[in-house]
Amino acid sequence: MLRREANDCPKVVVADIDTSIFTKKQTVNVRHDTRGCHPAPKGFAPDLEWQRTQIADFAEFRQSYARQKALRKKNKSLKIENVPLANDVEGWCRLCFGRLQPPGSVPHEIKENESENGTDRQGTLPLLSIMMAMDQPAVIKVLEYHINWFEATGFSDKQGSWFYSLLVCLEKPLSPEACSTLRTLARSCSNLRASLEHSDDPQLSPLNLFICIVARYFDQIDLADSGT
Repeated sequence: MLRREANDCPKVVVADIDTSIFTKKQTVNVRHDTRGCHPAPKGFAPDLEWQRTQIADFAEFRQSYARQKALRKKNKSLKIENVPLANDVEGWCRLCFGRLQPPGSVPHEIKENESENGTDRQGTLPLLSIMMAMDQPAVIKVLEYHINWFEATGFSDKQGSWFYSLLVCLEKPLSPEACSTLRTLARSCSNLRASLEHSDDPQLSPLNLFICIVARYFDQIDLADSGT
């Protein structure tokens, strides 16, 4: 009897619920992000061979970093840097840049006696000892900070070094937060690339590199340059 009644029931039942009563209480709108990268201007996109070479080099850097990190865990005598807490945005800004320069300003000349071990009044390079002191939440958070600084003040060689180092340290598989952050980075790079006037602009190569890494190493393939 019970089996016969069960067979008469539909396999899928959809409840007819009036959701309008929740409209005024809604505080967050969630939208699926379908935006891709801004298409590269003609002559600005890297070819496939260049992209393959960059991904191979990047993978090799990551393997080297993993070996160094494993060695550091075994050797307790190696120096570990004191780094800011992950949510200390001002601390990371001072560490990376000293202070952010206004857009279009000319950085002060660094005197010889103001630089030691990659550190100066303009900030610190992403030293191995610093990167190894960061856990994954810190890597993702600092990557977010750098994207915000990039969008606010423009792109610099030093920031390029930080972007590359943070990507080397970013572990797979990606968390949803890390995935979203990487896609934002690729889109920001593509937007700046689209504004460049000449294909020999020195910023073009690093911008292409970060788009390539996000798309082809971290599997966000819909953002990839097709190449030739």
